Amino acid sequence: MSADTTDALILGGGMTGLTAALWLRGFGLTHLILEEFQLPGGQLHEIHAPIDDYPLALGRDGPRFASLVLEEAGRAELSILVGSPVVRVSARTKTVRSGKERFRGRTLLLATGLRRRWLEIPGERKLMGRGVSRSANLDRERYAGKPVMVIGGGTAAVEDALLCAEVGCDVTLLHRTAKFRARSDYLARARKDPRIKIIPNAQARQILGDEAVEEVQYRVRGSGMTRAVRASAVFVRIGWEPRTELVRGQVGLDRAGYVRVRAGGATTVAGVFAAGDVCSPRWPSIANAAGQGAASAREMAGFLGRLG
Repeated sequence: MSADTTDALILGGGMTGLTAALWLRGFGLTHLILEEFQLPGGQLHEIHAPIDDYPLALGRDGPRFASLVLEEAGRAELSILVGSPVVRVSARTKTVRSGKERFRGRTLLLATGLRRRWLEIPGERKLMGRGVSRSANLDRERYAGKPVMVIGGGTAAVEDALLCAEVGCDVTLLHRTAKFRARSDYLARARKDPRIKIIPNAQARQILGDEAVEEVQYRVRGSGMTRAVRASAVFVRIGWEPRTELVRGQVGLDRAGYVRVRAGGATTVAGVFAAGDVCSPRWPSIANAAGQGAASAREMAGFLGRLG
């Protein structure tokens, strides 16, 4: 089954895609957002702490801010098709397949964002939801007073370690290098907290447990030694990776898989644009996602000859 061609086909209903659609509408262009999940908003739904760096979001967590954004999207009558995971993309023809449906745009915007990176070690998938977790904000109360491990070296990892310590957990913070990328104030607090033990230059090798997490084995870099620590939970906070597998080999990507773009979001394929976290490894943020969404919409309008 084939849908009518739209001026702008947008893959992803997060902050980038929604902002782009709003601007495209202002330029008098038709659009369609294909959103994989039933609820648009993208990674806003992953932010469980109050947002302190974006206007209108101040004091709200991600889901609350997403609700506000979606209310505005409804008032603007943006065209969003939810529950539509894309299974095939042709950048050359700007055609997308989702289930049995086929969609085509005169332009195509890749606003697919990021997905969580996992360790991919033995025991991780088996014990997912039974001690292996993606967020202490969601699960720390379940493990209050118990030993836990947090894996990662960024702000999210150190924040999770602090959150777990607040509920009486003995925390092991494991990071693969000695250099942390976390906010300096968070890291200073973690280093002073007697409940948090920081182990740098170490990589998790295996998560053990029959029905739930019981132990984590890790290897200290340079020594070749494998050690183990008891843990009732493992919070994996090792960052994100771009959702670009469907366009690999079709548009230019960097080594890490992020889309290469010129100013305004133009990719290596005429009429195909990218915006937001999927092409911004250095600046993943709500502000950047919204700004790039607007900029790409303007470039798409120019490509279609709608800027006068």
